[in-house]
Amino acid sequence: MSVVLLVRHGQASFGTDDYDRLSPRGREQSRALGTELNRRGIAPARTVTGNMKRQRETAQEASTAAAWHTTDPDIDPGWDEFDASDLLAASGEHDPRAQTDSRAFQRLLERASTRWSSGDHDADYVETFGAFTARVDASLDRVAEGLERGQTGVVFSSAGAIAWVTARLLGGGFPQWLALNRVAVNSGVTKIVIGSSGTSLVAFNEHGHLPDPWVTYR
Repeated sequence: MSVVLLVRHGQASFGTDDYDRLSPRGREQSRALGTELNRRGIAPARTVTGNMKRQRETAQEASTAAAWHTTDPDIDPGWDEFDASDLLAASGEHDPRAQTDSRAFQRLLERASTRWSSGDHDADYVETFGAFTARVDASLDRVAEGLERGQTGVVFSSAGAIAWVTARLLGGGFPQWLALNRVAVNSGVTKIVIGSSGTSLVAFNEHGHLPDPWVTYR
């Protein structure tokens, strides 16, 4: 079998003028993950990251801490997160608290995501829910095809993409995706194995490398 580890990026900079960068805690989380992967003796044959800054910074911090002396990771925008700003703008809902209150933001985002997934308003979005899930599926296929038997690949992505892979492998759809997306931990690891019987989920959202005070969700 081959193994794919899907890593959610470290904590981003919510409530600042540039969300798409790691916070200091996000860098600590990413380094802690790399140290743990090194301790486990994981040496990936391939690393892949989406094209978002927070994903690429997580890959850099974790790879350095893991002492992976390899070339730069492959960039695959198919692992990028969905555009939350586009969803929120299309929903027409506003809550000033959502600028700095992560819970208020999450409530708005989940209602906007439900509208997005319905398929009844596809013309309102730059990327439909169906297009998002299809590109994530295709990205996982590309990673799997690039691994030989016994090799490990590590992918640095975001909660939405990882939650979709997980929901699909469990035979679920949007409700499962929404629930999994809600609890994804920054720098959490989801493990997938690929063999003769197909692609299977082994673990979701593993984050034992983090001390309790370092566990964050946004």
